[in-house]
Amino acid sequence: MARLLYSTNVSLDGRISDGQGRFDWSEPSTELHQYYNDLFRPVGTHVYGRRLYDSMVVWETLDDEDAVLRDFAGIWRSADKVVHSRTLERPGSARTRIEPDFDPAAVRALVDAADRDVLIGGAELAGQALASGIVDDLHTFVYPVVVGDGPRYLPDGVRMDLELVGQRRFGNGVVHLQHRVLR
Repeated sequence: MARLLYSTNVSLDGRISDGQGRFDWSEPSTELHQYYNDLFRPVGTHVYGRRLYDSMVVWETLDDEDAVLRDFAGIWRSADKVVHSRTLERPGSARTRIEPDFDPAAVRALVDAADRDVLIGGAELAGQALASGIVDDLHTFVYPVVVGDGPRYLPDGVRMDLELVGQRRFGNGVVHLQHRVLR
């Protein structure tokens, strides 16, 4: 059975970017990027908000000399993408459809019908999914930096009981925490 995964890079103070929208502090090392590749390889569908999609669509045409980056680009291109946006008229990538509104029941039905995991990204969109109770696992990559302000990676007012099912520390100080949502 497929699972709905929320994966994000986050500062120690729980922010996905700083107050100016910058997230340059979350540039992954080669070791960490290889881990991302291994984590995302089994994912069949990526569900994005508009802002995250706009930052990820570069992988559609990236032809980097680095083997790890080329591998990630191939993984990203091979996955289906669903972009929740009322303003995006045409996607900039193959295997991509646009949905104007986020419907938790429709996303859960997508996951339940899938034979591969589904990844949801973008703090606002993922926050709606968390608030509606449809997320199964959280993959949090905690970076050793405090940015002070910016969008939070978890929404206010949502209570979840979690079980830590995996953890790993990387050479650059990033810690990956995998939590399963208990129901």
